[in-house]
Amino acid sequence: MNLVEKLLQLDKKDVRNSKTGTYKSGNMQQLVGDPTITIQEIDAERLMELQTLPLDKAGNYNFQQGYAANLMTVGEGVINPDLKSKELQEHIGAINASDLAKILFKTEVPEIATEIANLSSPDVVDDEELKN
Repeated sequence: MNLVEKLLQLDKKDVRNSKTGTYKSGNMQQLVGDPTITIQEIDAERLMELQTLPLDKAGNYNFQQGYAANLMTVGEGVINPDLKSKELQEHIGAINASDLAKILFKTEVPEIATEIANLSSPDVVDDEELKN
């Protein structure tokens, strides 16, 4: 069976659903006793936009912009807790989802952003790894 035939057998909802995963946050564990947060992939076009944000016209990396891009990635990719919740933002004193991510996750932000990006572009798994 070729790839077209295999793709035609898929439920199109499965193809369009965002992949989700979990991340264990030390900051979240300190705050509420439960370290597990839920993350989801970000649209590929939006992810590319965020990943290129820290680059200037000459291609140089701006670390402040890099942190801002990571904050936006986390603000969009963390779904539990819902960082877009206006009620939660107001309660914590954040102005938006990115600000809430900064307050809740602190130095974990780059690692969480990387995990969100990894959901959006999974690695190929060898047949041998699947058997184990």
